[in-house]
Amino acid sequence: MARRAVALRHLGKGVCMTSVAIIGGGPAGLMTAHLLEQRCGPGWRATLLEASDCLGGKMQTRRFDAAPVKYEAGVAECYAYDAIGPDPLRQLIRDLGLSTVPTGSRAVVLDGTLLRDETDLRRHFGDPALRAVQDFRRRASAMLPLASWSRGFVEDDNRHPWARRTAAEILDEVTDPVARKYLTVEAHSDMATEPHLTNGLVGLRNFLKSVPGYGAQYWIHGGMELLPRRLAAGLTRTDVELEAAVVHVSRTRQDRYAVRFRRGPTVVEREFDAVVLALPYSQLAAIEMSGERLRRAMAAHVAHYDSPGHYLRVSVLFDRPFWRKAFSGSWVMLDAFGGCCVYDESGRHDAHDHGVLGWLLAGADARSLCRADDRTLVGRVLDALPASLRDEGRACFVEAKVHRWAGALSGQPGGFRLRNPRVAHRPEPLRHPGVVVVGDYLFDSTLNGVLRSAGIAIDLLREVAGDRDRARQPQPAPAGGVDARSRLFRQGRRLLGRDAPARGPVLGLHLLAPAQCAVPVVELANAQRATVDEPDDRRAVRARIDDGM
Repeated sequence: MARRAVALRHLGKGVCMTSVAIIGGGPAGLMTAHLLEQRCGPGWRATLLEASDCLGGKMQTRRFDAAPVKYEAGVAECYAYDAIGPDPLRQLIRDLGLSTVPTGSRAVVLDGTLLRDETDLRRHFGDPALRAVQDFRRRASAMLPLASWSRGFVEDDNRHPWARRTAAEILDEVTDPVARKYLTVEAHSDMATEPHLTNGLVGLRNFLKSVPGYGAQYWIHGGMELLPRRLAAGLTRTDVELEAAVVHVSRTRQDRYAVRFRRGPTVVEREFDAVVLALPYSQLAAIEMSGERLRRAMAAHVAHYDSPGHYLRVSVLFDRPFWRKAFSGSWVMLDAFGGCCVYDESGRHDAHDHGVLGWLLAGADARSLCRADDRTLVGRVLDALPASLRDEGRACFVEAKVHRWAGALSGQPGGFRLRNPRVAHRPEPLRHPGVVVVGDYLFDSTLNGVLRSAGIAIDLLREVAGDRDRARQPQPAPAGGVDARSRLFRQGRRLLGRDAPARGPVLGLHLLAPAQCAVPVVELANAQRATVDEPDDRRAVRARIDDGM
């Protein structure tokens, strides 16, 4: 057993292995494992711990019982950015040997009237409604050009004039009531929350998805679940453990991390060099973080992003696609449930002679209806069909499946105020630089954002590993030998002692590398502490003052 431990930690003379625990087997965890194997050397190994009995998270392609017909139970599409520059997600999908199919629609049902495009809006509601919609879209496009829209949320967006206003306040500036309702219905299902519960910048991104050039979408041929399946199948240096619910993370005396997880009735503990928390922010609180500094940092992280969004998916199998005579796009936006998207699932999967519609309810209605039974939900969505299709829909009904995603994503992606991405991905960088987070909530609640988040996490872990490896290398003794080293150590202690200022950072500390000595934490006046931390890029010991930490 001892020989095996040595072999795991050392691949060869002078080569030390880096072990990483990836907690979560959804798209975030799988993309992190994929990028780790791509960007890190053979000395890196990962263990992916998933609490459930399957991988994929919110990417689930399922089948009905009554017929061999597929439908999407979770994430339904990806956003295409390759028209304006590199698109890493699109390239990843191609690299995995998957093909994509573009989707699109402009159909909206408003007050029972099916509007196939803006021409129908003018025909049924007049020129004032159309002009108000067009004016709003021109204004929105000027507020967020396409290049800025595609990058997701970044720290500079804190200065955007709409960042400190709610999406509801922006919509209220549309004076035409028909146009205001039209715009709300178009954006509501994408926001996953109510306009008054998210800021104008989030609303702006979703308002623009209906503007030509913005929000081009596609789905994966054969089902969205193929992406996590191909990612998992391609892993060669990652051990995957299912039904392994992580319950505790702590730092060891050797500056590693002990991860405890349940396996059946027992709790197993393993040590790793780093930990990636690839979970929705709402699930992070279920893991006990040992140590006051890490506990408080993770609690603050969750609080910053705690703006839950809600989805409810009701997928219905019909004996034929009876709605095709009314509309033929990939989806239609209904004004029911505050604005919901109804996907034509049989347009993406081979439904044979059947038809499939998938209702995506969002926000407050999704949250409240998640408590309803399946029979009630099916009745509600069928009643939401336009009157001209309602009776035929009930007559053609075969089977329905319901999937509840209450609180499964962020209604305020990126949080507010928006943080520097590196800061956002490492909740406690001083004492726990090896604990990083990955998730769509850190950017824009899309798969594109997940991949970007995973890339940042890998870059941070490589930096930490580089610091660790450099610290383990033999260091030359300072001029003057051991006595000079001791004097320098004592001088550092005095600088961190009672004579240090009670407030403000302690500056100018250039002590020995931490591989040679460990400078303890010294209590300062007024309950302040100067914290001496792990090595940074400059191999110097850093000290800072933390209120109440």
